[in-house]
Parts: sequence; C-alpha cells; structure tokens
Amino acid sequence: MAAIFLRQPDLFPLLAFGPMVTTSHLDKIYVAERGRLWRLIMRLTGNHATADELVQDTFLRLLASETGARSGGGIASYEAYLTRIARNLALNHLRHQRQGIEIAFERDVIEAIGDDHPSPEIALISRQTLHDILKAIIALPPRRRQIFILHRFEGLTYDQIAAKLEISRNTVMVQIVNALADLRRAMK
Repeated sequence: MAAIFLRQPDLFPLLAFGPMVTTSHLDKIYVAERGRLWRLIMRLTGNHATADELVQDTFLRLLASETGARSGGGIASYEAYLTRIARNLALNHLRHQRQGIEIAFERDVIEAIGDDHPSPEIALISRQTLHDILKAIIALPPRRRQIFILHRFEGLTYDQIAAKLEISRNTVMVQIVNALADLRRAMK
C-alpha cells in the first residue's frame, strides 16, 4: 500500500505525451500526489479546509493545462509542476486573505447561498403555526395536556410521569397517543 503513495514517474509521461489521459491515470496521479500537496498547502496556510480546496484547484489547473502541454513542448516534470501550482495557489490565497480581497462570484452562485434569517413571510407562517399548536395543546383535556407537557416539553419518560402522577405506565402511553391524535386533527 505504501508504494501507491510513492511518486510514480512512470505515470507522468502519460500526461505529457500520451494520446489522451484516461481517468485511471489521473486517479493514480491524484492518489500518489494529493497527500504531499495537501501537506505543503497545509504548512503554508495552516487551514485544513483551505488545503482541501486548494489541492482540488491544483488538479483542476493541471487538467486545464493539459491541452496546452500536448500542443507545445510539454511539461518536463509533473511533480514539480504540481508543486509549483499548489505553492502559488497557497501564496495567492494568503495574499488575498491579508489584503482583504473579495472574490467575485457569479450572480446565480450568490443567489444560491442561503440567508441565515428567515424571510418575513416564513417568520409570519412559523409564528402562526406555533400559535395554532399552542392553542391545540391548551384545548387538550387537562390530564392529557399535563401528561403531554411532562413528556414532550419537560422530557420525562413514561415511567417518570407514571410515578409522578401515580398512574400506570399504560395510562401514560394511551394519553400521549390520544394527545398526538388530537393535535394532528387540530392541525389539519
């Protein structure tokens, strides 16, 4: 298994001079090089998530450069090439972070990012639903309401409720089932 993670120079010529790089060749190169590149980027940035992201970007850049490598003189050392890409990406990331540079996103990407706060419509619907649920709980018969509140809001088990109210466990179970059925009917 350790041999997989050693640098495999026999794979690199396939990229530079092969007819078309197959997915299996890229997979082998990725498996062989990702750990080394991740450690390099991690050492430079000190951030696991950034290292993960930049390793992916490194291989995307390699794929993007493949067309130019076949038409031109090729890349002499893919190991060095990948290292240079990874190092440059990490240094660019640090420089942008230090300068507070914002990265531009496409409009659809920005719109896809959710807001932590609900919209006014969702907040109103949620408030109304909560109001309806509380009203339905208040409408339960007193004993059923008490058992339901002890179980669902105070987190007591059936046995604890039975002991506290001096009733059987079976009675507690029946009251909870009936309370849930009543609430379902009230919410329809």
